[in-house]
Amino acid sequence: MSTVEGDARSVGLEALRCGEWTLARDSLKAALEGDGESPELLDGLGRALWWTGDAEGAVGWRERAYAGYRKLGDAQRAARLALWISSEYSAAWGNASAASGWLARAERLLADSDPGPELGWLELVRAERAIDAADSLAHAEAALEHGLRFADSELELCALAELGLAEISLGRVDEGLNRFDEAMAGATGDEAEFETVASVSCKLVVACELAGDEQRTAQWMRVVDAFTRKHGELPLLGFCRTCCADAFAAVGDLDGAEQALKDSVRELPLAGQRSRCVHPAPRLARIRVLQGRLEEAEELLAGHEDLPESTQAAVALRLARGEPQVAGAILERRLEDVGIDNLLAAPLLSQLVEVRIAEGDLDGADESAQRLLRLAGGASPERVGAAADLARGRVALARGDGDAHEPLQRAVKRFSQLRLPLDAARSRFELARATADGAREVAIDLAKGARAQFEELGAEREADAAAALLRELGVKGRSGPRAQDDLTKREREVLGLLAEGLSNSEIAARLFISPKTAEHHVGRILGKLGARSRTEAAAYALRHLAPTP
Repeated sequence: MSTVEGDARSVGLEALRCGEWTLARDSLKAALEGDGESPELLDGLGRALWWTGDAEGAVGWRERAYAGYRKLGDAQRAARLALWISSEYSAAWGNASAASGWLARAERLLADSDPGPELGWLELVRAERAIDAADSLAHAEAALEHGLRFADSELELCALAELGLAEISLGRVDEGLNRFDEAMAGATGDEAEFETVASVSCKLVVACELAGDEQRTAQWMRVVDAFTRKHGELPLLGFCRTCCADAFAAVGDLDGAEQALKDSVRELPLAGQRSRCVHPAPRLARIRVLQGRLEEAEELLAGHEDLPESTQAAVALRLARGEPQVAGAILERRLEDVGIDNLLAAPLLSQLVEVRIAEGDLDGADESAQRLLRLAGGASPERVGAAADLARGRVALARGDGDAHEPLQRAVKRFSQLRLPLDAARSRFELARATADGAREVAIDLAKGARAQFEELGAEREADAAAALLRELGVKGRSGPRAQDDLTKREREVLGLLAEGLSNSEIAARLFISPKTAEHHVGRILGKLGARSRTEAAAYALRHLAPTP
């Protein structure tokens, strides 16, 4: 081996250890250009390629590393690679046949092995592949036992995450989320390699989506952000843009979160891959509903209706469109799947209260609120109690029985303490409505606070509702009906392009939306500005809009 090759090898392996993926990739490629192939270097190059976004290349090089270890008679290392390859075929491409084939290769290699951690990794992959949650739980428990017995912290932490996911799927939400807390603590406490931190973080996103616990995701993503900065701005979650979006949101970068989801929605089909955790399209659809961009939300949800993570976005869209019966049918189907008496039902019951109120079925709304209250009465997260307060307040307000203030006040306080600003703003808005008849000035203050929070979060539809309430209370909602501030961020973008003389089709092409959506935006802009034509709207834009940089 030449000095240059030796240096490249050392540099590449050290770069892998430090998470400098691009340097590792380039150095290991240089080292492999010499005579012969080392399975260690082939494996390292595969790892580096995976971290730099080349999943197909990663699998190819690690398959070569697997063959190299087989030739050397190292069954344990070959089996570990076969298990990784099996998981990657399943996670990235949903290729069940290839995943099963590689799992079978690992099983054959380990059939006569002495007890060791490799058997635990085999149990972990079996847990990931199990269709039945109870089977997954059993395999995950076996994997955890191996991790503890052989002091393999990587295996232990990954098994804890998989065990937590199985428990949540079985309705044991508190127990499952506690497993994730332990796994994340160990992973971000430097007990594991970067792959384990990434894997556990990605599964956390799935778990919290199932449990409707956005607060826990945000809390741990702030910890992950600190972990990455400690390691020199390590690009830890770049392999999964949905995880990236949650990391951006956790530190208040909502624009970054939205862009990460947009990139993922665009890139996954081009790469022929599927989402590794929660699909980004329903996540982005949820944002679009908040922004009032309903046609775009519907386009994003098309083809993903059967995903569990699509339920809340689809219900919010139907409610926004005045279709509560359809929204109720979606929720009822999902509640049949998860069961109505465990914590997985909590976020669904919260929406069902809104749906029943929109239908005028106040008895049904009260029944859903009472179910939510019973869930909150157990050893449940504080967020469920806050949701129950908001639900009870909404039902009382709809009935007009005067009992809405107390639960809504508690909801505002609890959601604020939990750092859930959107839910806090919604509770504050409902409290403003409940207060409007008896304490006008208090209601005005509450509505202004809700509107400001909605605007900060990009919840344009709800900001419009708060502004409308303020007008009913005799206060100008924003700065007048012809003011730029009445327009959403997207509407200002469309207005700027309209001022350039673009047609609806040209605006649609520029913003990557459908012509129908562009037409909808133009219509809303004309209505909000009180303009009689596109020409008047363009003239307004030229006078009042800041030029696009």
